[in-house]
Amino acid sequence: MFKKQEILDSIKNAEDRLLISKVLDQAALSLKYHEVKFTNFLDPYQHKLLTQKLKYIAADIHTDSWGGYQESERKILSFFPKYIEHTDIDYPIVILEVISNHAAKLTHRDFLGSILGLGIKREKIGDILINENACYIFVMSDISNFIKIHLNKVANTCVSIVEKNVSELIIPQRKYKALHATVASLRIDAVLSAALGESRSKVLPYIHSEKVSINWEPCKSPSQILKEGDIISVRGHGRMVLECIRGTTRKGRISITVKRFI
Repeated sequence: MFKKQEILDSIKNAEDRLLISKVLDQAALSLKYHEVKFTNFLDPYQHKLLTQKLKYIAADIHTDSWGGYQESERKILSFFPKYIEHTDIDYPIVILEVISNHAAKLTHRDFLGSILGLGIKREKIGDILINENACYIFVMSDISNFIKIHLNKVANTCVSIVEKNVSELIIPQRKYKALHATVASLRIDAVLSAALGESRSKVLPYIHSEKVSINWEPCKSPSQILKEGDIISVRGHGRMVLECIRGTTRKGRISITVKRFI
């Protein structure tokens, strides 16, 4: 059996400790009652953290994850005795298609804000995919009926909701704007300044107030060096990726390409 306290002692962040403590309790219940247990939806940082820590209990219990479709970002982690096949697990995920009855262009923030406005916690909601005339929202099954009953409007636009199977979905391609720029260094403050079109002095408060994450992990220093492929999220400004480091200019600056998702 795994030793919970030893795992928790290796974690400094209080929120991370609380998350892992709850998950380890679920894993223990799975072993005790010989049944499958699930987390709520995890963001990529939480999923990565748990995957790293749970490798220490692999001998006692198996884990798997699923977010409702192959490329999902937010996922549910499952725990089950090793004699259960992961293909037999039925994840508690419902896909809701939210159809706008108006020509208004609704955004990810509109849909998420309206759902959270119903008093639903973020961890109950998985990915939100937006097509031309509809939005697919992946939710925990225990709150799907509540959403179907109470989500009547999104940003003052009337909507209707039906359940969908994953085979019926047309997964939309992420849209982005490519930005070519030169920076003095690959520090996060320099790259973020170029990507947002703001001075470094203006982007520093985003970092100091913990609004910036790199690969879903909180950015703690403006001097953190980025590498090609790093994903940067800025609360209130969306997400971008350092797509390409193209080389050094004659003046010694670094030429980069940043994709900013829209």
